Amino acid sequence: MKLKIFWGCAKDVVDQFNAWAKGKVLNKEVIIHEHCFKTVPPEPSVIVMLFVYYPELPQWDETPKQLTAPIHNVPVPHIKIEEIKVTQ
Repeated sequence: MKLKIFWGCAKDVVDQFNAWAKGKVLNKEVIIHEHCFKTVPPEPSVIVMLFVYYPELPQWDETPKQLTAPIHNVPVPHIKIEEIKVTQ
């Protein structure tokens, strides 16, 4: 088993975990444990720690590729000017 720890404010932890878990199957072999800590003054806040235990398989360590649209600042020679849509 391997361990992955996500920590920070609740929203950041959820975003980090969702980005890591995207495309992975969360089954009975995955154990998720959570702790919440209250920090002390001068800035009291809540820190969330999410502990994820998962199998030692290669697909768990891979991060899915994020697809992005290509940005063309100037027309590419093989693209006709009529085919280009300008959006703002």
